[in-house]
Amino acid sequence: MRVHDALRKAFTKFNAYADPFTLMELEGFVLSALKEGEPGQAQRTLIDNVRDVLARSDDPDPEGRAKAIVDYVLQLCSRGCTS
Repeated sequence: MRVHDALRKAFTKFNAYADPFTLMELEGFVLSALKEGEPGQAQRTLIDNVRDVLARSDDPDPEGRAKAIVDYVLQLCSRGCTS
């Protein structure tokens, strides 16, 4: 699976909007979080960036949904994702 597709599926599943260019910007952060493995600074940065995307679209709970979206993306990519 491609990282872009995993992000698109996650945003769709959680009924959140992100344009294709925003998803492309997030791809690098996902790859960094996957390389790091265990939850750490790269995953925190990814959550912060997803939270910012959600906050720009006036999401009522950007922090909670960002964590859920990131967890789902990392789950989808657990068997490997390509850029």
